[in-house]
Amino acid sequence: MSKLFHFAVLAVFAALFVSCDSNAKLVYPPENIVNRVTDFYIFDDGKTFLYLNSNMNRRYDFGEIVLMEIDDEGDFVFKNSILVPSISGKMTVSSDEKEIFVTTRDKHGVIKANITGKSGSYRLQYDTGTKGDYPEILKTKKEPYALVLNEDESKLLVTHILNGELSVIDLDEWKVIKTAKLKYGVTEILRDDVSGYFLASHKSSGNISLIEAKQTLENFVVAVKELPVDLPTKGLDVRSLKQSGDKTMFYAAFQNTYNEDTYEYTYDEDTAPQIVTFKIEDKELEIVKTLAVSGNLGEMAVLPYSSETEDETEEKSDDDAAETETRAADNGGETEEETDEETADDTDAGKESAENQTASRTGDLLFVSVTNEEKVLIIDSARNSVRDTISYKDDKKECKPYQLYAKSTGNTTGYLFVSCFQNDRAYLYKVDLMAEEIIKKVGVLE
Repeated sequence: MSKLFHFAVLAVFAALFVSCDSNAKLVYPPENIVNRVTDFYIFDDGKTFLYLNSNMNRRYDFGEIVLMEIDDEGDFVFKNSILVPSISGKMTVSSDEKEIFVTTRDKHGVIKANITGKSGSYRLQYDTGTKGDYPEILKTKKEPYALVLNEDESKLLVTHILNGELSVIDLDEWKVIKTAKLKYGVTEILRDDVSGYFLASHKSSGNISLIEAKQTLENFVVAVKELPVDLPTKGLDVRSLKQSGDKTMFYAAFQNTYNEDTYEYTYDEDTAPQIVTFKIEDKELEIVKTLAVSGNLGEMAVLPYSSETEDETEEKSDDDAAETETRAADNGGETEEETDEETADDTDAGKESAENQTASRTGDLLFVSVTNEEKVLIIDSARNSVRDTISYKDDKKECKPYQLYAKSTGNTTGYLFVSCFQNDRAYLYKVDLMAEEIIKKVGVLE
């Protein structure tokens, strides 16, 4: 009798638990919360932007895309937001700024949403046919993460961080039409605007995947070639991959090297974290240069610059330009006219020299997050050296930067977003290479 009684009691408790669980209320995030931001997008108007809440901490039952504007005073103004499945990965926006595609890691699929209106009155809305709290999920392989559109934007290429697959989605039919195998742990995928190939990086491979994805008369074909990276030091873990502004080179941020037994990153002279500049020729990878840095590297953003002027009266040789850059680097990033030791005549000459040199400079600013050191490196590709840093160590609120996003607004200007992922905070900066202070904080999302 005693056993039957205990069994009955347990059955009652189980029934009550199931009943309560089925009737549990979903927890909806506030409209403009910052919650584990993994991605950004700045519209072409230069004042509207999106950020993606991944809900990686599972604080709510949904992720969220948030639409904001920067008003004339530089303040952030919330416009609207829509729910997306938790846990969200990355997003990409169509070139006409009409559609958004978002990966959902725990739901194993992709959703799409629409952007309506025009600059100053953009709105986010669910795609037609939506059921429930967010758009219907197109199922894919497990844990989709990074994604990119093909050249004519008829296909969406989605990578999977768990097993390293590649899924190709036909956007007209809205279905997966092809899958291929890549190396484990794809962290990023991009399209080479020159060759039309796609490149993918991995968190546990010394290779870069070169992907050919194209439509033939019969079907859509995907071919993958793994390109080994012959590093001067040991390194496998690539967390970010970007193309240069002139489309001739690529940059990769290697963490070097993760010990899966101790769950730690190793830093010594043989395993220096580094930024690698390389190019692809005849389907082969050639390293152009490397830059050793320190710390646990996260994501990277690239901001092209070009300050060439038509009325430049003096052509400087490459050697002269390199010498000027070296002197500037030796002076802590300042040009010669900014030092106090020179005479008035020398100072005037220095100013003229620096102005001519600046007028002819082109290249990229590389922003690289260093999570454990709480900073973002600012690297000038022309110098292949660290020009400056954005440090958060002295801030009252902790920031461990990881996700980065940059967008140009002119030849020497642009925006930079920095996500303090674990701290639920994001910073927006204005970049102006011609200003005395090249990085200026616009505001903080939190």
